[in-house]
Amino acid sequence: MSKNAISRRDILKYGAAISAAAATVGFPGIFGLGLARAADDDAATILNIAATAETFATTHYYRALEELDFSEGEKKYMLAAMESEFIHLSFLNANGGKALTEEFYFPQGTFADKKMLGTVTAVAETVFVAAYLAATRRFAELGSPLLSMVASQVAVVEGQHLLFMRGLAGNSPANNLALGDPLFYNVSDAVPVISGLLDGKSQVAGIDTETSAYKYPGADAVKKMLGGASYLEAPKPATDPATFPKM
Repeated sequence: MSKNAISRRDILKYGAAISAAAATVGFPGIFGLGLARAADDDAATILNIAATAETFATTHYYRALEELDFSEGEKKYMLAAMESEFIHLSFLNANGGKALTEEFYFPQGTFADKKMLGTVTAVAETVFVAAYLAATRRFAELGSPLLSMVASQVAVVEGQHLLFMRGLAGNSPANNLALGDPLFYNVSDAVPVISGLLDGKSQVAGIDTETSAYKYPGADAVKKMLGGASYLEAPKPATDPATFPKM
């Protein structure tokens, strides 16, 4: 069987394995994570890693919408999730962030069915929440309190995605956290965890990645999939002077 070939039995096996591991040791245990203490990130590093993550996330939701059938309510959620990740990416790009790559290697079977999608995406969103919490800490330390607030704003939304995806995967309760998991001290500490998505050379959450990369579809394709509609309220980043008119 080729690396990309995967049976439904394999999908169920992988999904069950991820869910069981998460239930036993939490998502950090899946990756063997401890609280890392590396050299502190500079602002450019944070922005570039975040832009890479948001490029992946936009691509992830775009591909899910292309390859899976959703109910009307689920589809609206997926479109809103894709739109929010695209807005995050646009903000990062406007503030100097640049994705390190636009091609990604997905874990095999990610888009086989909604349960597997939810299971794998919940792992990714756990990492994203933790990375933005680390960004919040570091931006504050760097003396950029408004960027720190934006990082917290994004972490809140990634937590919403995590909740929905846990529900899609069949986890109950889906809202199983009192606080977001602070897995990383620096944003760069997350890079080894997701390296397989970037180079296709290592497993992600115990699953081999596809041998062929899937490319970010681009802004025009994302906007076309949205069909000219917006599923979100107008973004209010803390860095926008209009957000705090009395400042």
